[in-house]
Amino acid sequence: MKNKNGFTLVETMVYIAILSMAMVGFITFVMSISAARNKNYTVLEVQANTRQAMEIISQKIRDAADVKIASSTFGSDPGKLTLITTNTSTNPTVIDLTTQDGSLRITEGTSSPIIITANKVLVSNLVFYNYTGTSRRDSIGIAATFSYYNPGNDIDYNFSQSVRSNISLH
Repeated sequence: MKNKNGFTLVETMVYIAILSMAMVGFITFVMSISAARNKNYTVLEVQANTRQAMEIISQKIRDAADVKIASSTFGSDPGKLTLITTNTSTNPTVIDLTTQDGSLRITEGTSSPIIITANKVLVSNLVFYNYTGTSRRDSIGIAATFSYYNPGNDIDYNFSQSVRSNISLH
């Protein structure tokens, strides 16, 4: 009897099948990790921008001396809030959206507008509510939706967050 070295055709096919299943499992695992990373990045980016923008707006409202009601847009989208400040260089302070891309901006006095959201985060449904005179303290309500810019409509990058807040003037 001859001593044969090597593999039979059946052994080779079993080896290839096992190796293929392992590779498919590994590729699926890597793709799911990548999708989770993309989704996590998207959520964190929108949440960080939402938190930062709302903090800045809240601070501007708290620091304002009054609200210029005639120059503001209340109760409709896109809203516009014009604040009267005691500092002449920042008077008036206007909070609104850029018309072309949905970025949130603040314009203080005659200075150029400052965009307060990242270019990957869009703001929509920005509505200001005027609650001045309805309580002991004048206050402004804010509602907005912050979304990740996703022109390709990739499911990994779909995320939006709606917020609502009331801020009292000091």
